[in-house]
Amino acid sequence: MAGRPDPMVSDPMLDMVGRAGGPLADASLWHLQVVDVSELGPNFRRMIITAPGLDGFRYTAGQDLMFRVPRRDGAVTNRRYTIRSFDSGRSEIIVDVSLHGAGPGTDWVRQAKVGDQIDAVGSRGKITPNLEADWHLFIADDTGVPGALAMIGSLPVTHAVRAIFEVDAPEDEQEADGPTTSEPEIQWIHRFGRSGPGELEVLRQAVSELELPAGVGHAYVAGESAVVRDLQTLLMERGLQRGQISAKGYWRRGLPNADHGEPVRQD
Repeated sequence: MAGRPDPMVSDPMLDMVGRAGGPLADASLWHLQVVDVSELGPNFRRMIITAPGLDGFRYTAGQDLMFRVPRRDGAVTNRRYTIRSFDSGRSEIIVDVSLHGAGPGTDWVRQAKVGDQIDAVGSRGKITPNLEADWHLFIADDTGVPGALAMIGSLPVTHAVRAIFEVDAPEDEQEADGPTTSEPEIQWIHRFGRSGPGELEVLRQAVSELELPAGVGHAYVAGESAVVRDLQTLLMERGLQRGQISAKGYWRRGLPNADHGEPVRQD
């Protein structure tokens, strides 16, 4: 289904891979192959992928792979998907993808089958768990759930965890896994088809009503860009400092992400 990008087409993104001092200094280019696919619910799909040399792969929970989705003109569209987990013994990475909307990355994931190949750059990303915090709050729509669950599963058992996740239906709920044995408090909010992902009031009301724990906490907010900005402001109004919030807009309503994988900026 998916071939490799045309090596004759210029790609500035690859020029940054491994370049000292650059944003992708610690990343590598991986030639991935799909070894398994499964449905996690009506709106999530899991891919298990491998690559030569992957036993040496290093990442921190919360980081992602930048998939280089081939286009017909030989160039690529980059799409970023958070790593759900990595099994070094089996040299396999698990990536869970929200299937909301349509686009080059989502379309590729929907059609992916065992044996398909794709290139990716990683690991990359700066939002990872703050281990100095007394408690952690995760807020996300469908697109941010896999990354939040990966971070929750990596936290020490002594850390208190709360989460508010917006998905369409109970069938989309997932469990955190990993070394954490203390049960995280997860509130699942369901749309039941009444709206699309990233409806502001759905998450805003839940965050407004949440009783924040004592001590110094850290909040992680991921989802639709405008919603993320609003929730960051709300959390600061509730007493968190800017440095206690890791906020990331994964997508922007009504607009496709740019070819480099980030939401299009609106000045």
